[in-house]
Amino acid sequence: MIYRLIYASRARPFRSEDVAGILRQSHENNPAAGVTGALCLLDGVYMQYLEGPQAAVEHLFARLLDDERHGKLQLLDRGPVPSRVFPDWSMALLDWDERIRAVFVRHGMPLPLDLYATPSDQAAELFAALARTPSWVPL
Repeated sequence: MIYRLIYASRARPFRSEDVAGILRQSHENNPAAGVTGALCLLDGVYMQYLEGPQAAVEHLFARLLDDERHGKLQLLDRGPVPSRVFPDWSMALLDWDERIRAVFVRHGMPLPLDLYATPSDQAAELFAALARTPSWVPL
C-alpha cells in the first residue's frame, strides 16, 4: 500500500533559489526512499504531494517541519492510497498558467488563489485533477 501526505506551507522568506534547492534535494534523495510527488508554488506558498512508503513519507515530513524554507506547515491530508498519482517523478514542479488556475476554480478555490487556504477534504482530489494537466516540469 502506498501512503500519501499533502501539506501547505508559507515560504519564509521566498527566494527563487529555494525552489531549485527543494527540487534538487528531491531528485537526489527521494528515489532511494521510494518517494515520489509534486510541488506547487504560488505567491510564496508551497503545496506539496508526497507518496511512497509510510515511514519514508512521514520521515520526510518531519524533516520539513524543521526546514528553514517552510513556515507554518499545515497538514492537508495523509493516509493510505491504492496507487501512486506521480509514479515516475522524484518530484515535479507545476508550471502555472490559466489552465491551472481554472482547475483550482473548478474545485471551489476562491480568487485570488491562496494554496494555503486549500480545504483538507479537497487537497487529494485537486492534485488528482492537476496531475492530468500537461503543466508539470518533472525531474
